[in-house]
Amino acid sequence: MIIDQEMNQKIEAEIPSALATLSESEAERVSILEAREKAFGAYIDRVRNELIFERDKFPYRALLKRDAYSVGCAEIWYYDSPDRERRQEYYVKLEGKPGTLAHNILIFRADLPKYNCHLEIIGDEIKETKHKVYVGLEEQLSSEDEDCAEEMAMLPLVSPLDPEKHFTKAPTYKQEIKYLLQCKGSPYVVQLLGRSEDGLLVFPKFPFSLMQTAVHNRLSDQRIRNIKNWMLNIIDGVAYLHSLGIIHRDLKVENILDAGGDATSTPRLVICDLQCMDASFLPWHEFYAINSGEIGGDCTQSPFSPATDVFALGGVLWQCCFYNSPYSYDVMLANPPPPPFKDIFTACTRELPGDRLTLAELRKMVEALIC
Repeated sequence: MIIDQEMNQKIEAEIPSALATLSESEAERVSILEAREKAFGAYIDRVRNELIFERDKFPYRALLKRDAYSVGCAEIWYYDSPDRERRQEYYVKLEGKPGTLAHNILIFRADLPKYNCHLEIIGDEIKETKHKVYVGLEEQLSSEDEDCAEEMAMLPLVSPLDPEKHFTKAPTYKQEIKYLLQCKGSPYVVQLLGRSEDGLLVFPKFPFSLMQTAVHNRLSDQRIRNIKNWMLNIIDGVAYLHSLGIIHRDLKVENILDAGGDATSTPRLVICDLQCMDASFLPWHEFYAINSGEIGGDCTQSPFSPATDVFALGGVLWQCCFYNSPYSYDVMLANPPPPPFKDIFTACTRELPGDRLTLAELRKMVEALIC
């Protein structure tokens, strides 16, 4: 089951207790660090499986159409039947703080109180509501695409394209091109090579994202050391962006690429996707500020700050540890990584931006880990 406060306390004792399970002969051969790695891996694998089971056990999950989880809230669309010709679609809105019914549903501790009706659950209040049509993030962002023709014309032409070496994507915002050009020559950011003949941005192609590398890490006997090295690499990359006045706003393992070319070795990581128009890991008050209509979409006029990226680094750390996405902000906070990363995660994900670590403090804390 999903970890509660009692389980969090158990985390603290579980890893050191692994030493007690070793026989004398084994203890002679296995160092303390190796034992900690072993206990860390066993804990992560077990909890990861428990979280997946908790998420998928409720009936609506089997008939899910779409869902959109933010922070402290979610919207869910599900069907009442697998029959494509007869099924009816239903809509559920959730919003609540810890301890409420809505929050328990958000972290998969509780089922929907009613089925086959449109629901709005705010805290513990349940009421029927009207259906809402799903509009995905891609559709929302595509409606905001800017004309980047002038900026594209200034980029060098890359021809011919090699699908083995090049990755292409359509330009979305002028700001993205501006930021990529600012980062020209940086080892921390994916390099913009130019434009294709059909008007696409051209980048070097890397075989793995950090998510794929994190999945491979489950087979390593140095999980903790690898995660530490990744985090130091990413922190340095984010510090570089901040030195240029760039807040990434959407740091996650899918937006970090393994430039080493070998998912079994310690990679050199590069940050990608500098669109700055989304936020996967963001506390509720910052999320609602940017989505309230009171603040525009321009990064310079938003509530985003360096502390926003620090919060997101906590999410990246979670993903690296559990080699999975937490599915929602609330699930992530309810299930922190175990030691030696728990305190780092907690310091990154404090609710108020001013209470979070600076990047310099975060780097020092990660660097101090013995592994």
